[in-house]
This record gives sequence, structure tokens and C-alpha cells, in this order.
Amino acid sequence: MITGKKFFVISILTFLLMSINAFATAIDLSTWSSPDSNGNWVVSSDHTSVTQTRNGSPTIFLSDTEYSNTVFNGRFTAPNNWDNDFIGFVFGYQSSTDYLLFDWKQGYQSYAEEGFTLSKITGSNLNFWTHTGDDIDVLATKYGSDQGWSDGQTYEFTLEYTTNSIEIIIDGAEIFNVTGNFSPGKFGFYNYSQEDVTYQGFDQQAAPVPEPATFLLFGLGFVGVAGIGKIRFKKKSSK
Repeated sequence: MITGKKFFVISILTFLLMSINAFATAIDLSTWSSPDSNGNWVVSSDHTSVTQTRNGSPTIFLSDTEYSNTVFNGRFTAPNNWDNDFIGFVFGYQSSTDYLLFDWKQGYQSYAEEGFTLSKITGSNLNFWTHTGDDIDVLATKYGSDQGWSDGQTYEFTLEYTTNSIEIIIDGAEIFNVTGNFSPGKFGFYNYSQEDVTYQGFDQQAAPVPEPATFLLFGLGFVGVAGIGKIRFKKKSSK
């Protein structure tokens, strides 16, 4: 039988475990790499930022670790030049034909919409420019003449990626919040026909999604605390 004191200990240990998981860990970009030869990803000397300098085909810069149930935070700076194409992120990356893509277009051009797109890539038969083809499933969009990124501006980015949800926030505003079944995978940065984009100061931490059993332990622990208090109160009253 678990006593009130044991419940109390369990609740404290559970709280400490959740607190540890909530700590953010800075991401070291020196261990990342690109699975393609389309971009030129230049990592800073302190390994906390990377700039993609080439205007060309879609290019990705990937972590060496797979993630799930994770929150990513960081900043990215849009280029201050003549171009107006795609900057973004990938996650749940298993291979070049299996990952999730979030991209952001500055301006409308040749059927490429201005704004945000969240897609699931399932093969190589697709058009990244128009988000069409048999092997791309568009999960959400947010288009409009006022939805493009601004020249030279630095944006705060948050991605909460779990096995059943994706939430993307830029500068405190929620862009997408979708549900589904999502697999673990690598996290990375994405550019298409866009140079001089810098990603910096990224960290990762466990997403705040404790399992039901954890909530049960919390509840039982607090019940135990209440029970201990009640017993002590009765002992004082009986004196």
C-alpha cells in the first residue's frame, strides 16, 4: 500500500523530472550537414548561427539527431536584397522523400503564393515552387498580399513538434496549429531560390506534453499531501 508520504515523494520526483525536461539546450550547428549540394551553408565560428549564401534549387541544412515531442526556439534573419523567394524549416525528416516542410514566400511570383505553407513530402514527384504534385500533401496554408516576410527583418521562431500536433509561432503570432500522426525525425533549415538567410541562436527542449500517467502521479501525490495534512490536523485536535 502506498502511503500519503510515498505519494508526496512521488509527486516531488515527478515535478523535478518535468522541470528538468523543460530546460532548453542550445543547438550546436557544427554537427549539422546538408543532404544536398544545392546550397552553401556557412556556420559561424561559435557554431550558433548559419548563413545560406546561394540562390538556387531547394536546399536543406539538417541536425544529426532525430527529434519528437520537442520545442525549438530561435531567430532567423531575412535577406535585405532584391530577391523574394522561400525561407523555412524541415522537421520529422527521415529521408529526401519523407519529411515535413514549412516554407515562407515573400511575394507572389509565377503561381507561387505569398505567405506560409505547411506540407508533408512523401516522394520526389512534386513541384516545390507551387506545392503541387503526387508526392506532396499540403496540410495548411496562410496566403495573402500582406503575408510575406520583410527585407532585413529578424524573426523569432517557435516550433512545437509532437507525435500528434504541429504548432508554429513567429514573433508571438500563431501561424499554424494542426493535428495528426507525426513521426520522429531530424530538424533543419530550408531555402529555395533565396540567398543570404541567417538562422541563429536555436535551442531545443522537451515539449510540455506529459503522459496521462504523469498527471495521475501528480494527482495522487497531491492527494497524499492533503492526506498527510489532514492526519496532522486530527492529531493536533485530539490533544
